[in-house]
Amino acid sequence: MTALIAVLGAGSLPAPAAELPGPLNAHQQVAEDSLRELVGFESTVERPDQTRLALQSVERRLLEAGFSAEDIRWLNPYPDAWGLVARYPGLGDQRPLVSMAHIDVVTADPGAWAFPPFTFGKREGFYFGRGTQDNKSGVAHILANFVRLRQEGYVPKRDLIFLVTGDEETAQKVAAWVAAEGRDLINAEFALNSDGGGGELGDDGQPRAFWVQTSEKRYHTFRLSTTNSGGHSSLPRTDNAITQLARALVRIGEFRFPVELNDGNRMMLERSARLQSGQRGNDMRAAATGGDDAAAQRLSDSAFYNAILRTTCVATGVKGGHAENALPRNASATVNCRIMPGRSPEEVQAVLEQVVDDPEVRFETMYESVASLPSPLPAALLESLETLVEQTWPGVPLIPEMSTGATDGLFLRNAGIPVYGVAGWFMHPDEVRAHGLDERIGIAEFHEGTEFWYRMLRELSQ
Repeated sequence: MTALIAVLGAGSLPAPAAELPGPLNAHQQVAEDSLRELVGFESTVERPDQTRLALQSVERRLLEAGFSAEDIRWLNPYPDAWGLVARYPGLGDQRPLVSMAHIDVVTADPGAWAFPPFTFGKREGFYFGRGTQDNKSGVAHILANFVRLRQEGYVPKRDLIFLVTGDEETAQKVAAWVAAEGRDLINAEFALNSDGGGGELGDDGQPRAFWVQTSEKRYHTFRLSTTNSGGHSSLPRTDNAITQLARALVRIGEFRFPVELNDGNRMMLERSARLQSGQRGNDMRAAATGGDDAAAQRLSDSAFYNAILRTTCVATGVKGGHAENALPRNASATVNCRIMPGRSPEEVQAVLEQVVDDPEVRFETMYESVASLPSPLPAALLESLETLVEQTWPGVPLIPEMSTGATDGLFLRNAGIPVYGVAGWFMHPDEVRAHGLDERIGIAEFHEGTEFWYRMLRELSQ
């Protein structure tokens, strides 16, 4: 979500945050209380005990709402890797539906924030605290609605499954395990991911577009290295390890992979063009056909559209040399690639080796990456989501998107469960603070998201 809307906005100052028209109703209060409690847990990679406590708070609220202990299954596949699966039993007329979120967050430096990051704040039309954007609001949305539906005595036609993971920001071992070894716990027709998609606010503070994530790029990192015998810096040679590596990195930096269109980015370009005027909108429509290289080239001048159209690889780190007065014996660099769905790291490496055109530059994979298969968006599901968006935010278009980042959804996709990112809340592009300082979410937008999840869970389970 964040990588997408950070680019598509107009770029001027956003309108002030909208206020709720009155006091919170009972369901909104549950959502706010859940978010307040969750923000208070320092559920980072350094504090797995806090992640476990945060999950216990989710379990407690479910039990208090009437779920039985048998409806809840703890996941602890590896030391300090925690998760939870809760099942809302239905009639069994349809295959289950998974709603997923992650409860862990990125570390926050209290000294750099304007307020304590793990203390819930409420002012200026925003909820403040680490995780308010990524992804404790998603946990609160789903949790509050499981509680509400149970209190209302709702009986869905299919089981509703709530998957909460505790290591999405790091190793993602919980999602990998449950998709492979614990498949019976989440064996569903499809999954809704609160950690993807979402809405974009315009500069006037009004909803502008609703994004549904249907695919993710593959995250893969290479290490490039060069080695020679070194020597004295007063006697330079042409086979300098740093210079040799630098030439390779410059060639990679200047290279663009070919444009690749698939159902996801083609539909995204077509629908996004409605939000653009002038040359940009025309280029998006033309590029979607695959027959206008000039249009694709102009779009590629934007870092975002360039990433949507093709595989990208970029140097992200360099090391080399051992003394200021000695020729370097070795040099190395990390090159991070975001690979289009359907392409393999081996294919990408072969292309990069051709681009570098130097057999003495060695390539190695830093670790095995995980492929992420696209999720087709069936016409019936697309129509249902479009209707829900129209009912909640009239006139706002629904636009499928490919995420340039990665979520736990990739493991479910690889297990044959289609995943759709539907965060359900809106923000202005200039408000992207996930992983950053002074994280916050609009209060009105948070509660609109809670209501959207309520309508969506009911609509897709009846």
